[in-house]
Amino acid sequence: MTVLLGLPYSPWSEKARWALDIRRVPYTSRRYQPLVGEPALRLKLRRFTGPVTVPVLTTDDGRVIGDSAEIARWADQSGDGPRLFPTEHEGAIARFVALSERALAAGRALSLERMLGDEEALREMVPRPLRRALGPLSARVGSLGIRRTLRKYDSRANNAAAHRLTLSAALEEIRSSLARAPGAGPRPLLGSFTFADVAAAQALAFVEPPATGLKLKPSSRRCFRDPELRDRYADLIAWRDGLYAAFRVQKA
Repeated sequence: MTVLLGLPYSPWSEKARWALDIRRVPYTSRRYQPLVGEPALRLKLRRFTGPVTVPVLTTDDGRVIGDSAEIARWADQSGDGPRLFPTEHEGAIARFVALSERALAAGRALSLERMLGDEEALREMVPRPLRRALGPLSARVGSLGIRRTLRKYDSRANNAAAHRLTLSAALEEIRSSLARAPGAGPRPLLGSFTFADVAAAQALAFVEPPATGLKLKPSSRRCFRDPELRDRYADLIAWRDGLYAAFRVQKA
């Protein structure tokens, strides 16, 4: 059995899900529980120091893959449907994957900082049974988890202005590439739908999260949203939403 361990609200996990779904790869989804699930995840990855994160795919033959792009490559070799990594576009796809990672890292830092000022969002980060037990203290526990995540990814090394600049630069490059893409409507970046489109679409997750794909509670969705950048990149958001409508095959 192929199992995807991920987070329903994570754009990194969504990249993996999208690739598996569009390539029609059968798999079972399991939700990762931060903190309590980390020892088992370290054991699975054989990584006992440094940060560990999801998505992680365990294939039916026991292979463990701990990166969304590598999961997509495995799906490209194992399933059928639109080819995600055509040979002639390898270099361009790698560039969009790198752009997506930079944009998401910057967007995550901005989003987590917004969460620190939103008590409702902090409570939502705590599992429901624990939230009920802790009552008003659940926001404090959520805050500790958010601060731990910021430290984990060294996200305080730059200030908010620097993160916004990094995110904007990545989105400007996507916009420039899209302007040169052939066709009209939800046109793929490289002429046909590839993993470049999956990666670029998720670069907007912390600007305006998609209506589907990411399972976000209302206050968390509010903290993912960046009103300033949402207005500036409304054209890219519309393009992303068009990609979802045209190419986001949901798992049955």
